[in-house]
Parts: sequence; structure tokens; C-alpha cells
Amino acid sequence: MNHERANYIFEGTMVAEQPLATCSAALNESNGGKGKPLPVPSVTTPKGIRLMFPATGIRGKLRRALRDILRAKLIEKTGNEKPLTLDEHYLLTLGGIKGGGTSDRSTVAMDAEWRNRNVLLSLFGAGDAGVLGFMQGRLSVGNAICSEVSRPVVFSGARTDDLYRDKEQVSYLSDEDVSTLIARAKGNRDASVVKRDLASKEKALKTAQKSNDEDAAKQLAAEIETLKNEILSIKAESGTGDNSVGMPLAGWEAIPAGASMDHRLILAGSNQVELGAVLAAIGQFSAMPVIGAHFAAGCGLVSGEWEVFKAQPGKGKVSLGMVLLKPFECAAVIEAPADSELHAATQAFAAYLDSDLLNLRIPGA
Repeated sequence: MNHERANYIFEGTMVAEQPLATCSAALNESNGGKGKPLPVPSVTTPKGIRLMFPATGIRGKLRRALRDILRAKLIEKTGNEKPLTLDEHYLLTLGGIKGGGTSDRSTVAMDAEWRNRNVLLSLFGAGDAGVLGFMQGRLSVGNAICSEVSRPVVFSGARTDDLYRDKEQVSYLSDEDVSTLIARAKGNRDASVVKRDLASKEKALKTAQKSNDEDAAKQLAAEIETLKNEILSIKAESGTGDNSVGMPLAGWEAIPAGASMDHRLILAGSNQVELGAVLAAIGQFSAMPVIGAHFAAGCGLVSGEWEVFKAQPGKGKVSLGMVLLKPFECAAVIEAPADSELHAATQAFAAYLDSDLLNLRIPGA
């Protein structure tokens, strides 16, 4: 098995075959807010502001794809349908759950050994890799940055009560359920009126507190408590829930379908097994290449293509061929000469899977 190390660069594009939506809590807190659609990330480039899909969402998909390949091989070898412990699962999927581990200097010599045993840890690293502590991954996954698109598409909508939209459906309900339906509708209307009054009182309370008007604040606090109890009473009597069946739905922004995004992956100091593992992960991911949120609403599907280079002293970046991610292909499509290192890497990874090296346990002394 070839363990010679080199730097490999994947440069190309990912394409949003469907709109792409994603939003972190921090982004929503800074750019979103009540009544606003969930924002999509953007970045400032030399061309101006461009929408982007964050690296973390892509890296996580590739990591899990490789995990699935390794676990399937372990099941095949052992006959055990559940070959991983809970902590082993978390190590492969998340890099451990204890946070940033501390490395024991006496285990430095074991690093290379475990990298050869567990290609996933070597590529993606871990915050707590057993006795090895923190383990640096050799794979860098970049953000997918739109080459042209700077404005998102916005989705919004409302959930309607089907029984009021299509009143014939009421004929399929019992008299008792029809009475319940009416009571809930009245309860929702009554609660809405009280909620508007509550919001007004809460706003007034903040103003009173800022102006240090203790008497007004005390009076408003008492009124707010009364209104909250009134809402609870309405809900209890009518059987309504916290949300009405008919209600506006939170909207979201998305990278538009058809957007082309510049993308790069870098393997630093990697061998052919690790290169082959990345190719296999891309192939596994292609079986269902969906990233981000709102899959049920027709979002998330991507495709991709990258030219793969090997950095060679005295020559610079030498092209090895193309790698294509085609939706539902279930394998990475390699367009390269027969003697390309990409094919050799695929064979090296297959040999690793069949060898005795494969070990997905938590590294121990």
C-alpha cells in the first residue's frame, strides 16, 4: 500500500440543483428576527457580496458518507449489524463529545499508526480521539461561494385550516368534534385579542423600567400576570393549543436554484488511501446529495465537479483529472487517463478496506 504523502487540491464548482437554505443561530440573531425570513449566509469577495453555503454543512456530509462506508465494511467483515459503540459512533461522526482533548506527549508516536488504521480520523480529525487527544484532520473543505449571485430567493407561506378552506370535510366529523372545532376557533380568536393586549403591556413595562417608574412597573407587571392567566384559562376551556392550525409560517431565504458556487478541497500531506477515501465519500454522498434545510419543501439538491491537482516540487499543480458528483449516481465519476493517480487512489482505498488495518475503535494505549 502506497503511503507516500503529497498535497492534493480539488478546484471546481458546486451547483444548486434546488434552492439551498441554511442559517446558524448566530446569523439569525444578527440578521434575522421576528417577522423576517431566516437569512442565508453571504461573504464579501473582490466581486462584491456573494451568497455562500458554509463549509461545515458540506464537510459534515462528507464525513458521514465516509463513516457509512467504513461501518458497512465492518459489518461485512464481522457479521455484526451493530459494530460500533455509542462513543465510537460519536468519534466517527462528530470527532468525540468531550470537547477539545489534551494530547499526551507519550502518544505522539501512535499518531501515524492510528492514521493508517482509521482513515476517517486522519482526514477529518477529532476533538477527543481517545489517548491521542486532539487530532488534526488533513482535509480542508472550503465554503461554496456563489460566483455571481448576490441576492437570495425568499420563501414564505401560511398554514390554513383545511376544515374552513374546504367545509365539506366537516361532514366527516362527529357532532362532538364539530362542537370542539367551533370552540377551538373561538378560543383562538379570544386568545389573540388578549395576546395583543399582553404585547402592549409588556412593551409599556419595559418603558417604565427604563425610566425607573416603579409604581407604573408594578402595576403593569400585575396586569401582565392577569392577562397571562386569562390566556391559560381560554386555552383550557376551549382546548386550543399554543399555535393555531391556521397561521403564517416562518419564511426563509435561499441560494437560488441554478447558482454556480466556487468550491475547493485540499488534502494536506495525504497518501493515496486518503485521496481514495475522499473520492469514495463523494461517491457515497452522490446517492443523496442534499445539504442544508427545507428538504421537504424542495431544497438542498446539489451537483459538483472538481479538477484534481497534485502539488509537485518543480512543477507546481499537475492535473490528475476530473471528479464529478452527479445526483443519485452512487459513485464518484472520474474522468482521467487510465494511469491517473485518481484510479490508483481508488484501488488503494479498496485495498485498505479489505486489509487488517481497518480499525474504528477509539484510540487506546
